[in-house]
Amino acid sequence: MVNSFEFKAQIKQGMIEIPPEYQQNIQEGSDVKVIIFSEETAKPRLMDQLAEQPISVKGWSKPTRDEIHERKS
Repeated sequence: MVNSFEFKAQIKQGMIEIPPEYQQNIQEGSDVKVIIFSEETAKPRLMDQLAEQPISVKGWSKPTRDEIHERKS
């Protein structure tokens, strides 16, 4: 017999807690199938964050185009 339950939960320290109202229907040590649908939006990558909000460093200025493409021998 297959029982299915749907509930929302937060992951805490890598664990998903089964709500008490469903615990009585699941035997300790039994095999279960878990499907996770994350409702969180993806966090922007660090490089994307820095491109949008650069960190200012005292005494540093943006290089000119010529400085960027300057070849050093």
